[in-house]
Order: sequence, then C-alpha cells, then structure tokens
Amino acid sequence: MYTESDTTSNRNQRKRELLRMLLCALPGLIAGVAGAAIRKQILCIAGFIVGLGVVIFLGDLKVMPVLRYGRFLKEIHSGLSHKTAGALVRIGSDPVFSDGVWFYELILNVYEDLSEEGERRFLLDCAKQVPPELMNRDVALTSHGNFVLDVEPLGGAHAAQA
Repeated sequence: MYTESDTTSNRNQRKRELLRMLLCALPGLIAGVAGAAIRKQILCIAGFIVGLGVVIFLGDLKVMPVLRYGRFLKEIHSGLSHKTAGALVRIGSDPVFSDGVWFYELILNVYEDLSEEGERRFLLDCAKQVPPELMNRDVALTSHGNFVLDVEPLGGAHAAQA
C-alpha cells in the first residue's frame, strides 16, 4: 500500500506547509524587528506576538500533522513486518487517532469458526483503501505492529458468515 511516492508526496507537502507558515508569520516578525529598530515598544511587542502566534497556530494545525505522518512512513518502511491470515470481518467507519495519524479500525478474525475471541484489531491509514470485494473473505494482512501495510486475498474459498 505504501510506496516511495507517499514519502515524496509527504516531503513536498512538508516543504509547502513550512513555507506557508513562514510567509504568513513574516509580516508580524518584520513589524517586530522594525519596532525594535525604531524603538517603538508597542510595535515591537505586537509584531512579535502576531508573528509568533501565527507560527504556533499554523505549526500545530498544519505542519505537525505532516511531520507526524512523515515519521509514521519512515517507521513502517524501516521496521519489522509480519503476515497474519484470517477473514476480513469489518472496517470501521469512524476515524481513530493514534501516534499522530488518523486511521480506520480493521478487524481480522484469525479463527476458522469465526468466534469473537479470534478477532484482531489493526489500524488502516485513512488515506488508504481496502478493495470492497475482500470483505468477508480470507486475506493475508501484512502489518508493522498493528498498522496495516498491505492486504491481499488468500487462495482459500472460505467465506465468512455475516
């Protein structure tokens, strides 16, 4: 599911968001420096408050989610992965926030009789999709921890009961 284009796209988005944040903060910071240069305390204080407020606001709202997603991508590409076979029972509709990234819950049942004790919870990136034809079918799920890296159909004809 994750390719080098995801990393490249994240890197480009990070640069774009950092540049946008700095350009938005620049007028306030310039006003703060100009106020210090001409010895106008009110202009200096107001300029730095506005400039640093913009940095904090846009940094937290726009830049940090992109940085967290980049760390997530780096971690899943460099970490260990393992495969789990089972029936794909359901995919949650409500996003879940974990490790700074938004995910959907993906439930995989690893027992043959599909009892509730066999259900395993994995996290699927909100930007990724699982083909709908894999629902209630046997799949091989590749994961890093509980983060889904790939879902592929198994050759078995076992269909899960709805």
